[in-house]
Amino acid sequence: MNRAPRMLGRDEIDELTTRHESEYDGITAGLMELENHPGRQLLEGGTLTGRTAEQWESGRRAISLLWGHREAYGAVLDRVRALRGRRSKPQRPELEELSFLLLGQSAELAARDVPIGQRGLTDPAMHVHRMSLAELVADMAPAWSEVTALVEAADAVWTRLVPTLDRVDAGIAVAEARIAELGGPDAVPEQTAALDRIRRGLETARTLVAGDPLALTAGDERRIGTVDVPAVEAELSRVTDAVRHLLIVRGRFDERIRRLLAALDELAYQEGDTIRRRAHVLGRISDKRVPEVPLRAATLRERSGAVTVLGGEGDWVRVSRELSTLENDVQGARDRLAATRAHIEAPLARRDELRGLVQSYRAMAARGGHGEEAVLESLYSHAKELLWRAPCELEVAVRVVTRYQEAVIAAHRKDRPDDKGEQR
Repeated sequence: MNRAPRMLGRDEIDELTTRHESEYDGITAGLMELENHPGRQLLEGGTLTGRTAEQWESGRRAISLLWGHREAYGAVLDRVRALRGRRSKPQRPELEELSFLLLGQSAELAARDVPIGQRGLTDPAMHVHRMSLAELVADMAPAWSEVTALVEAADAVWTRLVPTLDRVDAGIAVAEARIAELGGPDAVPEQTAALDRIRRGLETARTLVAGDPLALTAGDERRIGTVDVPAVEAELSRVTDAVRHLLIVRGRFDERIRRLLAALDELAYQEGDTIRRRAHVLGRISDKRVPEVPLRAATLRERSGAVTVLGGEGDWVRVSRELSTLENDVQGARDRLAATRAHIEAPLARRDELRGLVQSYRAMAARGGHGEEAVLESLYSHAKELLWRAPCELEVAVRVVTRYQEAVIAAHRKDRPDDKGEQR
C-alpha cells in the first residue's frame, strides 16, 4: 500500500476529513454555478467562430478537467468515509490508510494516452496520473481561472451589446407594423429598402456578437465589427419618422382635402371678384399698368382631384409630397391674387387721393383770396374735369394737379413777406 507522508491521529483525520468535505462542497457549488452561468450556456449552445471558438475549445478542456478532478476528489472522500465508518476507534492499519487517502497521492485521474514519442519501448501506452487532494485543488486553480475569465468576458460582451441589438430589433418591428398599416412594403418601397439594409446590418452584428464575442471586448459600443451602430440607429430613426409621418398624412387626409377645397372655393370667388373689380377700375381709370388677374383656381382644383385619387389608392408617399406642394401652391395663388388686387386698386385710390388734394388746395387758394383768379380757376377746372371724368386719364391728371399745386403755392407766397425778412 502507498504510504502517507506521516500517519495522522484519529482527531486529525476527523478534522481533516471535515475540511476536505467542506472544500469538496465548495468545488461542487462552484462548478454548478459555472454550469448554470448564462455566459457558459451561451458559449456551449452557440455556433462559435474566430477567437471565441479557439478559446472556448480550451475552455471546454478546462471544464472537463475540473469535473474530472472533482470526481476524483469525491471518490477519495467516499473511501475515507467508508473506511472511517467501520469503527469509532480505527486501528493502525486503518489510520495508515486514512492518512494516505487524506495526505498521499490517493486521487486517481482518468487514464490518458501517452504519445509514442514520449514513451519508451516497454512503457505502457496509457498512463494513470495520481495526485493528493491538495495537489488536485492546486491543479484545478489555473483551469478555473481560465474558464471563469472566458465565461465572464463573453457574458460581459453580450450584456453590453445585446440590449442595443434588441433595441434596434424592436425598432424594426415597430416600423414593420406601421408599414403594414400603410399597405405593406409596396406602399412605401423607399422605407422598406432602408429597413432591409438596417435588418442586414443588424443580422451581421448579431452574428458576430453571438459567434465571436471575445473579438468585441474592447468596449466600443459604437461599432460591432463593420457595423456602425449609431449610423444604423439614425437610419432606423429616419425610417420610423418617415413612416409615422405617412400615417399622420393618412389620418389627416380627409380633413386636409376639405380645407383645401374650401380654400379653392374661396380662391375662385376672389378671382371672380377681382375680375369684377378690375373691370370697375378700368371703367373709371385709363391706366395701362392695371395688371391682368392671375387665374389659378381651376388648375389647382384639377390637381386636388388627382391627389384625392391617390389617397383613394393608398399611395401615401405621393399624397404626402403632392398634397403639401398643392397646399403651398394654393397659398401662393392667394398671395399673388391679393398682391394683384392691391395693384388693381392702386389707380383708383390714387385718383381719390388726387381729388382730395385738389379740393384742399382750392380751399387754400380761397382762404388766401385767390379763388377767383383766372389761371388758378382754369387749372382747377381742368384738374376737376380730368379727375371726375370716366375713364380718368390718371397720368395726365397727375401732371395737371401738380401744376395746380405749384400755382396755388406761388400765389400764396406773393402775399407773404420774405421768410428771411421775417426771421430778421
